[in-house]
Amino acid sequence: MSNKSQKEFRANLMASAATGATIMTFTNPLDTLRCRWQVGPREQSFARFVGTVVREEGLWTGLWRPGLPPNVLAMAMAIGGRNGFYPSMRDGMGVLLGSQEKVGPRGMFVAGLLAGMTGYLFASPLLQIKTQMQVEAGKLGADGVYQTGIRAGLAPTYSGSASAVRSLALSGFNSGGILGSLQSLWRGSGVIVGRGAAVAASQLAAYDSTKTFLKTQDLVQDGPLLHVAASQVAAVACTTFSMPLDVVLTVYTSAQTLGGERKAIYGSGGPMSCAMAMLRADGPSVFFRGWLPAFLRISPTTVSSFFLYEQLRRLVGIGYLD
Repeated sequence: MSNKSQKEFRANLMASAATGATIMTFTNPLDTLRCRWQVGPREQSFARFVGTVVREEGLWTGLWRPGLPPNVLAMAMAIGGRNGFYPSMRDGMGVLLGSQEKVGPRGMFVAGLLAGMTGYLFASPLLQIKTQMQVEAGKLGADGVYQTGIRAGLAPTYSGSASAVRSLALSGFNSGGILGSLQSLWRGSGVIVGRGAAVAASQLAAYDSTKTFLKTQDLVQDGPLLHVAASQVAAVACTTFSMPLDVVLTVYTSAQTLGGERKAIYGSGGPMSCAMAMLRADGPSVFFRGWLPAFLRISPTTVSSFFLYEQLRRLVGIGYLD
């Protein structure tokens, strides 16, 4: 890799990490809402559920604060790795195939898959922690016990992000040493990395291929309007493609801390066992439960993240994604 290529790679990585941290700071309420709704009471409608959370707990306590620090850091790592590695992997595939032209949608999909796997593998422990914090969120009483939420009457599992990392690492170390600690921290990483790869592949391939098509057909010039249009296509593809893995991830990860019958049914085996239990209990539609709140989160997140990412690329001197 030449000095110029190394400089562009570092600049792109920096722009990508800044994009992830910034976007998640503002969209964490939607992410929390998605997680809480996926494990919430089945008898409530989505609108009623949202109204109850905001009325009883407030926007900050019920939706914005839960899992915010680990989620922001996780997205800096995940999106930093995903967007940061994608252009190099995409162009590298073209070189391996002996082509001087930009790879097509299939090549973009594979590059996005590999880049997504890389970013989400590093972010996996933090994503596990943020999910556990989000699903058990509620209003705390003066005694430090939840008054509302799915764990009402119980104390929070973790006092903070650092406490969560220590607790997971220690529980694994006590049963299996250093390897046990790593297994505990990366518990469920197969689903997390799989979901992250699915999100990255569908999102980046849809965005890049839509942007390339509109540019080559001279329909839209490269700029904010093109970025927004391509982002909306990417949002629909991303939501639909990643939804089944997303639902399994939330249910499987949360079962560990919610305990009781949920842990016995959904958390006693691996992610595949959890998925089969969900299928038996609620049918195929359960894997798309929460599609609307997921799209409501992913759509503005995708549009704003690609818009911000493109502007940051231009700001650091490497221009729009080509």
